Amino acid sequence: MKDMSMGKPLRVLYAFAIPMIISVLFQQFYNIADSLIAGNFIFDGGGALAAVNAAYPVTVVFIAIGNGFGVGGSVVISRIFGSKNYSRTKLCISTAIINIILFAIIFTILGIFTSEPLLTLMNSQDLGETVYQQSVDYLNIYIYGLSFLFLYNVVSSIFQALGNSNTPLYLLIGSTIFNVIIDIIFVKYCNMGVKGLAWGTFIAQGLASIISLILLIVHLRKLPKEDAHLEGEDIEGVKKQVHSHKLLENKYFSISIWSSIMIMALPSILQNSTVSIGQLFVQGLINSFSNANLVAAYGSAFKVNYIIISVFTTISNAMATFTSQNIGAQKLDRAKQGLKGGMLSTIVIALVSTAIYLIFARGLVSIFTIENNEEIIYIGAQFLYILAPFYIIVCIKIIFDGFIRGAGDMAGFTTSTMTDLVLRVGLSYLFVKAFKWGYVSIWWSWPIGWVLGALVSFLFYISKRWLKTSQKKL
Repeated sequence: MKDMSMGKPLRVLYAFAIPMIISVLFQQFYNIADSLIAGNFIFDGGGALAAVNAAYPVTVVFIAIGNGFGVGGSVVISRIFGSKNYSRTKLCISTAIINIILFAIIFTILGIFTSEPLLTLMNSQDLGETVYQQSVDYLNIYIYGLSFLFLYNVVSSIFQALGNSNTPLYLLIGSTIFNVIIDIIFVKYCNMGVKGLAWGTFIAQGLASIISLILLIVHLRKLPKEDAHLEGEDIEGVKKQVHSHKLLENKYFSISIWSSIMIMALPSILQNSTVSIGQLFVQGLINSFSNANLVAAYGSAFKVNYIIISVFTTISNAMATFTSQNIGAQKLDRAKQGLKGGMLSTIVIALVSTAIYLIFARGLVSIFTIENNEEIIYIGAQFLYILAPFYIIVCIKIIFDGFIRGAGDMAGFTTSTMTDLVLRVGLSYLFVKAFKWGYVSIWWSWPIGWVLGALVSFLFYISKRWLKTSQKKL
């Protein structure tokens, strides 16, 4: 457990963030492993790669929902943990886990009934019957494992809220390696095709979620039994409060904490899932060109691009936890110091990433297709050439997003992200459907959305709305 209200701000922030960054890199490799294996071990002219990539935006919706619940829990838990209220921290954790289990069941049922309609909405049938059916099979199996996905994401967020970013990293490394091995066995030696990829992910996520939950229980036993800021009668008062109202407030579940979690989680779920749903519409627009190579190229380049975006987002999440803990400890100036240091270092990462992507764009896309399909490589590299110069804008936006989210200003955070989304999706359709500019114009909608989204985030920061939300008790 790590108290981030102590020590040098930037050193503490990055000691916490670096394992998270390594973790997210493995998470992205975990997510792209199916595409890599489909493109390199299933020789069907890119059909399997197109099928996995066509289903990918739907899987991202579910990942976004799981992450949204994780965000809600982590902000509340880190705030309470930062105030040294350990009994309520434990109650918050058990409430978050019960909450995600219930919602996982709900979304699994919804997913089973909506998988094919979502693929149809994205015009996946235009890619041919074989590719479409492979996408359906892959997505259905993936949905069966949603409970594992949701639980793992929330437990990882809980570890991070407690200042422990190493345990999720070790779990993810092991899970990723296992997933790749079992995928290759199912595809290359068992000839299970795209279904083998989905079942490999299902098994790997299942093991990771179960092990992570066991480790969390072990870690919680290390928390102090008494609250550091309470003594004598105050402790007894808290105990009575926790054990009162048997239905709504007991030792495992609190309706008041659940409300705080959902207040934080719902904007993140709405924001994350809406962004992902927006991606569904963009994918549908790309699928409408009826070009399997275009779909394969976009999906491959999107995942390469998402690697660095995920790194920025991870630093933003670390910033949110750092900010929330320090606000909980009533150290606002320290939170601002973390913002400045995080901003400068992230800009350096953005500049280095831009250089790497511009130089190695073709090589990065080519790893997804052993058949060296020149059209796939050319289109994918073109996507990266357009987006990479704007990474510095992205990092500025999400660092401000992380700070205002950690301070509890979910309205500002959501507005910033929704501005980016609406512009990206709206401009894509405007450029293609109204102006008839072709698929390249879709790539240009990304940097436009980033620029204006960054401006909105900055305006919310300087407006200091977050000062009011940071003073609210959880």
